[in-house]
Amino acid sequence: MVELAGRQSIHVFADGDGPPEPEICRVDGAEGNLWRVDVPVGTAGDVALPGRTAIRGRPREPVSDADLAPYRPEWLDLFYVPRVLPSRRKKPIKPLDGDTLQPRWVIGPDNRQELNETSWPWGCVGKIFTSAGWEGSGALVGRRVLLTAGHVVPWADVAAGNWWMRFVPACYNGKSLHGAGVQSYVSDVSGFNPDLEGGASAGWDRAVCRLYEPLGNPLGHFGTLPYDPAWNGQRWWINMGYPGHMWFLGASYESGISINGANSDLHRGLECRHFGDITPGNSGGPMFTFFGAGNPRIVAVQSSDSADGDMVNFAAGGPGLDDDVAWARANWPA
Repeated sequence: MVELAGRQSIHVFADGDGPPEPEICRVDGAEGNLWRVDVPVGTAGDVALPGRTAIRGRPREPVSDADLAPYRPEWLDLFYVPRVLPSRRKKPIKPLDGDTLQPRWVIGPDNRQELNETSWPWGCVGKIFTSAGWEGSGALVGRRVLLTAGHVVPWADVAAGNWWMRFVPACYNGKSLHGAGVQSYVSDVSGFNPDLEGGASAGWDRAVCRLYEPLGNPLGHFGTLPYDPAWNGQRWWINMGYPGHMWFLGASYESGISINGANSDLHRGLECRHFGDITPGNSGGPMFTFFGAGNPRIVAVQSSDSADGDMVNFAAGGPGLDDDVAWARANWPA
Protein backbone atom coordinates (compact mmCIF):
# COMPACT_ATOMS: atom_id res chain seq x y z
CA MET A 1 0.00 0.00 0.00
CA VAL A 2 2.81 2.41 0.86
CA GLU A 3 4.57 1.56 -2.39
CA LEU A 4 1.43 2.20 -4.44
CA ALA A 5 0.64 5.44 -2.65
CA GLY A 6 4.12 6.82 -3.23
CA ARG A 7 4.43 6.40 -6.99
CA GLN A 8 2.69 7.50 -10.17
CA SER A 9 2.91 5.09 -13.12
CA ILE A 10 2.66 5.89 -16.82
CA HIS A 11 2.83 3.48 -19.73
CA VAL A 12 4.64 4.30 -22.99
CA PHE A 13 5.80 2.44 -26.08
CA ALA A 14 9.53 2.91 -26.69
CA ASP A 15 11.29 2.82 -30.05
CA GLY A 16 13.79 0.03 -30.55
CA ASP A 17 14.31 -2.86 -28.15
CA GLY A 18 15.62 -1.10 -25.05
CA PRO A 19 13.90 0.88 -22.31
CA PRO A 20 13.40 4.64 -22.64
CA GLU A 21 15.79 6.85 -20.69
CA PRO A 22 13.89 9.42 -18.61
CA GLU A 23 15.32 12.83 -17.73
CA ILE A 24 14.67 14.53 -14.40
CA CYS A 25 15.09 18.26 -13.87
CA ARG A 26 14.05 20.81 -11.29
CA VAL A 27 11.26 23.20 -12.25
CA ASP A 28 12.84 26.67 -12.22
CA GLY A 29 11.01 29.30 -10.23
CA ALA A 30 8.63 26.84 -8.56
CA GLU A 31 8.14 26.91 -4.82
CA GLY A 32 9.14 23.79 -2.94
CA ASN A 33 10.98 20.72 -4.13
CA LEU A 34 9.21 20.40 -7.50
CA TRP A 35 10.64 18.27 -10.33
CA ARG A 36 9.66 17.36 -13.88
CA VAL A 37 10.16 13.85 -15.29
CA ASP A 38 10.43 13.63 -19.09
CA VAL A 39 10.06 10.18 -20.64
CA PRO A 40 10.86 9.66 -24.33
CA VAL A 41 7.76 8.38 -26.10
CA GLY A 42 8.11 6.18 -29.16
CA THR A 43 6.18 6.54 -32.38
CA ALA A 44 3.34 4.41 -30.96
CA GLY A 45 2.79 7.00 -28.23
CA ASP A 46 1.75 6.69 -24.62
CA VAL A 47 -0.90 4.18 -23.67
CA ALA A 48 -3.12 2.96 -20.91
CA LEU A 49 -2.46 -0.54 -19.66
CA PRO A 50 -4.66 -2.59 -22.02
CA GLY A 51 -7.06 -5.29 -20.96
CA ARG A 52 -6.44 -8.89 -21.96
CA THR A 53 -9.68 -10.89 -22.08
CA ALA A 54 -13.33 -9.86 -21.95
CA ILE A 55 -16.11 -12.44 -21.95
CA ARG A 56 -19.62 -11.27 -22.74
CA GLY A 57 -22.08 -14.08 -22.27
CA ARG A 58 -25.05 -15.45 -20.46
CA PRO A 59 -25.17 -15.92 -16.66
CA ARG A 60 -23.14 -18.83 -15.35
CA GLU A 61 -24.18 -21.75 -13.21
CA PRO A 62 -24.63 -21.23 -9.46
CA VAL A 63 -21.60 -21.82 -7.25
CA SER A 64 -22.42 -23.80 -4.11
CA ASP A 65 -20.89 -23.06 -0.68
CA ALA A 66 -19.10 -19.95 -1.94
CA ASP A 67 -17.46 -17.58 0.52
CA LEU A 68 -19.00 -14.15 -0.18
CA ALA A 69 -18.01 -12.47 3.09
CA PRO A 70 -16.44 -8.99 3.29
CA TYR A 71 -12.87 -8.41 4.39
CA ARG A 72 -11.45 -5.54 6.46
CA PRO A 73 -7.69 -5.14 6.93
CA GLU A 74 -6.72 -4.53 10.56
CA TRP A 75 -5.03 -1.22 9.74
CA LEU A 76 -8.23 0.41 8.40
CA ASP A 77 -10.82 2.03 10.66
CA LEU A 78 -14.42 0.84 10.38
CA PHE A 79 -16.96 3.67 10.10
CA TYR A 80 -20.67 2.88 9.92
CA VAL A 81 -21.45 6.46 8.88
CA PRO A 82 -19.00 8.21 6.53
CA ARG A 83 -17.67 11.74 6.82
CA VAL A 84 -19.32 14.09 4.34
CA LEU A 85 -18.23 17.43 2.89
CA PRO A 86 -20.20 20.70 2.92
CA SER A 87 -22.31 21.03 -0.21
CA ARG A 88 -20.87 22.91 -3.18
CA ARG A 89 -24.06 22.46 -5.12
CA LYS A 90 -24.64 25.11 -7.79
CA LYS A 91 -27.96 26.88 -8.10
CA PRO A 92 -30.28 25.17 -10.62
CA ILE A 93 -30.63 26.64 -14.10
CA LYS A 94 -33.77 28.68 -14.78
CA PRO A 95 -35.33 28.42 -18.27
CA LEU A 96 -37.33 31.22 -19.85
CA ASP A 97 -40.64 30.02 -18.42
CA GLY A 98 -39.28 30.36 -14.88
CA ASP A 99 -39.34 26.63 -14.05
CA THR A 100 -36.38 24.80 -12.50
CA LEU A 101 -34.25 22.35 -14.48
CA GLN A 102 -33.05 19.24 -12.66
CA PRO A 103 -31.24 16.08 -13.86
CA ARG A 104 -33.78 13.58 -15.16
CA TRP A 105 -32.94 10.76 -12.76
CA VAL A 106 -33.14 12.80 -9.55
CA ILE A 107 -36.46 12.15 -7.83
CA GLY A 108 -37.63 15.06 -5.70
CA PRO A 109 -34.85 16.94 -3.86
CA ASP A 110 -31.34 15.61 -4.48
CA ASN A 111 -30.39 13.88 -1.22
CA ARG A 112 -26.86 12.90 -2.23
CA GLN A 113 -23.89 14.13 -0.23
CA GLU A 114 -20.22 14.20 -1.17
CA LEU A 115 -17.67 12.03 0.62
CA ASN A 116 -14.09 12.65 1.64
CA GLU A 117 -13.53 9.23 3.13
CA THR A 118 -10.90 6.47 3.17
CA SER A 119 -12.19 4.31 6.03
CA TRP A 120 -13.65 0.87 5.43
CA PRO A 121 -15.82 0.05 3.55
CA TRP A 122 -16.37 3.51 2.01
CA GLY A 123 -12.84 3.61 0.58
CA CYS A 124 -13.53 0.42 -1.39
CA VAL A 125 -15.84 2.28 -3.81
CA GLY A 126 -14.19 4.06 -6.72
CA LYS A 127 -14.45 5.64 -10.13
CA ILE A 128 -13.96 3.77 -13.40
CA PHE A 129 -12.42 5.43 -16.47
CA THR A 130 -12.65 3.66 -19.84
CA SER A 131 -11.17 3.68 -23.34
CA ALA A 132 -14.61 4.62 -24.68
CA GLY A 133 -14.43 7.99 -22.92
CA TRP A 134 -17.27 7.38 -20.49
CA GLU A 135 -16.98 6.96 -16.74
CA GLY A 136 -18.73 4.78 -14.20
CA SER A 137 -18.57 3.50 -10.65
CA GLY A 138 -17.59 0.23 -9.02
CA ALA A 139 -16.68 -1.47 -5.76
CA LEU A 140 -14.11 -4.00 -4.60
CA VAL A 141 -15.69 -7.39 -3.84
CA GLY A 142 -12.53 -9.52 -3.67
CA ARG A 143 -8.77 -9.26 -3.24
CA ARG A 144 -8.47 -8.65 -6.98
CA VAL A 145 -12.13 -8.40 -8.02
CA LEU A 146 -14.12 -5.30 -9.01
CA LEU A 147 -17.91 -5.28 -9.40
CA THR A 148 -19.67 -2.84 -11.74
CA ALA A 149 -22.52 -2.62 -14.26
CA GLY A 150 -22.22 -4.50 -17.53
CA HIS A 151 -22.82 -1.40 -19.65
CA VAL A 152 -19.81 0.37 -18.07
CA VAL A 153 -17.51 -2.07 -19.93
CA PRO A 154 -16.46 -0.60 -23.33
CA TRP A 155 -17.70 -3.60 -25.33
CA ALA A 156 -17.27 -1.89 -28.72
CA ASP A 157 -13.58 -1.32 -27.94
CA VAL A 158 -13.33 -4.94 -26.80
CA ALA A 159 -14.66 -6.04 -30.19
CA ALA A 160 -12.09 -3.79 -31.87
CA GLY A 161 -9.29 -5.40 -29.85
CA ASN A 162 -8.12 -2.22 -28.10
CA TRP A 163 -9.73 -1.54 -24.75
CA TRP A 164 -8.87 -0.51 -21.21
CA MET A 165 -10.54 0.27 -17.89
CA ARG A 166 -8.94 2.07 -14.93
CA PHE A 167 -10.26 1.89 -11.36
CA VAL A 168 -9.41 4.59 -8.80
CA PRO A 169 -10.68 3.73 -5.28
CA ALA A 170 -11.83 6.63 -3.09
CA CYS A 171 -11.41 8.89 -6.10
CA TYR A 172 -11.44 12.63 -5.49
CA ASN A 173 -10.84 15.04 -8.35
CA GLY A 174 -9.24 12.30 -10.44
CA LYS A 175 -6.88 10.81 -7.84
CA SER A 176 -7.24 8.41 -4.94
CA LEU A 177 -7.48 9.72 -1.40
CA HIS A 178 -5.47 6.62 -0.43
CA GLY A 179 -2.45 8.00 -2.32
CA ALA A 180 -1.44 9.24 -5.77
CA GLY A 181 -0.64 5.83 -7.24
CA VAL A 182 -3.38 3.77 -5.60
CA GLN A 183 -5.25 2.63 -8.69
CA SER A 184 -5.33 -0.31 -11.06
CA TYR A 185 -6.15 -1.09 -14.66
CA VAL A 186 -8.44 -4.01 -15.41
CA SER A 187 -6.83 -7.09 -16.94
CA ASP A 188 -9.91 -9.27 -17.55
CA VAL A 189 -13.70 -8.90 -17.59
CA SER A 190 -16.59 -11.31 -17.41
CA GLY A 191 -19.97 -9.67 -17.72
CA PHE A 192 -23.31 -9.16 -19.36
CA ASN A 193 -25.30 -6.31 -20.80
CA PRO A 194 -28.98 -5.62 -21.49
CA ASP A 195 -28.08 -5.27 -25.18
CA LEU A 196 -27.16 -8.97 -25.27
CA GLU A 197 -29.63 -10.88 -27.44
CA GLY A 198 -32.40 -12.27 -25.28
CA GLY A 199 -31.23 -10.29 -22.27
CA ALA A 200 -33.25 -7.09 -22.12
CA SER A 201 -33.53 -7.41 -18.34
CA ALA A 202 -31.69 -4.80 -16.27
CA GLY A 203 -31.12 -7.67 -13.85
CA TRP A 204 -28.35 -8.85 -16.17
CA ASP A 205 -26.54 -5.51 -16.23
CA ARG A 206 -23.49 -6.51 -14.19
CA ALA A 207 -19.82 -7.38 -14.67
CA VAL A 208 -16.90 -8.60 -12.60
CA CYS A 209 -13.38 -7.41 -13.41
CA ARG A 210 -9.93 -8.72 -12.54
CA LEU A 211 -7.48 -6.00 -11.50
CA TYR A 212 -3.78 -6.03 -12.33
CA GLU A 213 -3.13 -4.75 -8.79
CA PRO A 214 -4.75 -6.71 -5.91
CA LEU A 215 -6.14 -3.58 -4.27
CA GLY A 216 -8.46 -5.62 -2.06
CA ASN A 217 -5.48 -6.81 -0.03
CA PRO A 218 -4.57 -3.41 1.46
CA LEU A 219 -8.03 -1.80 1.15
CA GLY A 220 -10.39 -4.67 1.94
CA HIS A 221 -13.63 -5.34 0.10
CA PHE A 222 -17.39 -5.75 0.38
CA GLY A 223 -19.31 -8.99 0.63
CA THR A 224 -22.43 -9.72 -1.41
CA LEU A 225 -25.85 -11.17 -0.64
CA PRO A 226 -28.93 -11.95 -2.77
CA TYR A 227 -31.70 -9.39 -2.38
CA ASP A 228 -34.82 -10.75 -0.70
CA PRO A 229 -38.10 -9.24 -2.01
CA ALA A 230 -39.39 -9.49 1.56
CA TRP A 231 -37.23 -6.41 2.21
CA ASN A 232 -39.26 -4.28 -0.22
CA GLY A 233 -40.18 -0.91 1.24
CA GLN A 234 -37.49 -0.92 3.93
CA ARG A 235 -35.33 2.24 3.92
CA TRP A 236 -32.12 0.33 4.63
CA TRP A 237 -30.07 0.86 1.52
CA ILE A 238 -27.04 3.00 0.75
CA ASN A 239 -25.85 3.93 -2.72
CA MET A 240 -22.47 5.38 -3.72
CA GLY A 241 -21.11 6.44 -7.09
CA TYR A 242 -19.53 9.16 -9.18
CA PRO A 243 -22.16 11.30 -10.94
CA GLY A 244 -20.75 13.20 -13.89
CA HIS A 245 -21.29 16.79 -15.03
CA MET A 246 -22.29 17.90 -11.53
CA TRP A 247 -20.63 19.52 -8.53
CA PHE A 248 -19.19 16.29 -7.08
CA LEU A 249 -15.41 15.90 -6.99
CA GLY A 250 -15.64 12.87 -4.70
CA ALA A 251 -18.11 10.02 -4.37
CA SER A 252 -21.79 10.68 -3.90
CA TYR A 253 -23.47 9.10 -0.90
CA GLU A 254 -27.15 8.58 -0.18
CA SER A 255 -28.65 6.50 2.61
CA GLY A 256 -32.21 5.64 3.58
CA ILE A 257 -33.10 4.36 0.11
CA SER A 258 -35.95 1.87 -0.21
CA ILE A 259 -36.26 -0.80 -2.88
CA ASN A 260 -39.94 -0.89 -3.76
CA GLY A 261 -40.09 -3.80 -6.18
CA ALA A 262 -37.90 -6.56 -7.54
CA ASN A 263 -38.65 -8.27 -10.86
CA SER A 264 -36.88 -11.60 -11.35
CA ASP A 265 -35.98 -13.26 -14.65
CA LEU A 266 -35.21 -16.83 -15.68
CA HIS A 267 -31.46 -16.39 -15.25
CA ARG A 268 -31.20 -15.55 -11.52
CA GLY A 269 -31.21 -11.83 -12.23
CA LEU A 270 -33.27 -9.28 -10.31
CA GLU A 271 -34.36 -5.78 -11.34
CA CYS A 272 -34.48 -3.78 -8.11
CA ARG A 273 -36.72 -0.70 -8.47
CA HIS A 274 -35.74 2.20 -6.22
CA PHE A 275 -36.12 5.95 -5.80
CA GLY A 276 -32.54 6.87 -4.98
CA ASP A 277 -31.05 9.89 -6.73
CA ILE A 278 -29.06 8.79 -9.79
CA THR A 279 -27.40 10.60 -12.68
CA PRO A 280 -25.03 9.30 -15.40
CA GLY A 281 -21.75 8.21 -13.86
CA ASN A 282 -23.50 6.49 -10.93
CA SER A 283 -23.79 3.36 -13.09
CA GLY A 284 -22.12 0.38 -11.43
CA GLY A 285 -22.19 1.94 -7.96
CA PRO A 286 -23.11 -0.46 -5.15
CA MET A 287 -26.46 -0.70 -3.38
CA PHE A 288 -25.57 -2.06 0.06
CA THR A 289 -26.14 -2.01 3.82
CA PHE A 290 -24.64 -3.49 6.98
CA PHE A 291 -26.00 -6.91 7.94
CA GLY A 292 -24.63 -6.79 11.47
CA ALA A 293 -21.37 -5.45 12.85
CA GLY A 294 -18.62 -5.15 10.25
CA ASN A 295 -20.68 -6.95 7.62
CA PRO A 296 -21.38 -4.68 4.60
CA ARG A 297 -23.06 -6.60 1.77
CA ILE A 298 -23.84 -5.44 -1.76
CA VAL A 299 -27.20 -6.65 -3.07
CA ALA A 300 -27.23 -4.84 -6.46
CA VAL A 301 -25.36 -2.38 -8.68
CA GLN A 302 -26.91 0.71 -10.25
CA SER A 303 -28.05 -0.04 -13.79
CA SER A 304 -30.56 2.30 -15.44
CA ASP A 305 -33.74 4.35 -15.20
CA SER A 306 -37.25 3.84 -16.50
CA ALA A 307 -37.80 4.98 -20.08
CA ASP A 308 -41.60 5.22 -19.79
CA GLY A 309 -41.80 8.32 -17.61
CA ASP A 310 -42.29 6.55 -14.27
CA MET A 311 -39.23 8.27 -12.74
CA VAL A 312 -37.89 5.11 -11.13
CA ASN A 313 -34.34 3.74 -11.15
CA PHE A 314 -33.16 0.15 -11.53
CA ALA A 315 -30.29 -1.73 -9.90
CA ALA A 316 -29.10 -5.16 -11.06
CA GLY A 317 -29.02 -7.83 -8.37
CA GLY A 318 -30.28 -11.30 -7.59
CA PRO A 319 -28.54 -14.63 -6.98
CA GLY A 320 -26.78 -14.25 -10.33
CA LEU A 321 -24.73 -11.37 -8.93
CA ASP A 322 -23.45 -13.66 -6.19
CA ASP A 323 -22.69 -16.34 -8.78
CA ASP A 324 -20.52 -13.85 -10.67
CA VAL A 325 -18.61 -12.76 -7.57
CA ALA A 326 -18.11 -16.35 -6.39
CA TRP A 327 -16.76 -17.33 -9.80
CA ALA A 328 -14.43 -14.32 -9.91
CA ARG A 329 -13.05 -14.96 -6.43
CA ALA A 330 -12.37 -18.58 -7.30
CA ASN A 331 -10.76 -17.86 -10.67
CA TRP A 332 -9.00 -14.57 -9.90
CA PRO A 333 -7.50 -15.03 -6.43
CA ALA A 334 -5.00 -12.57 -4.97
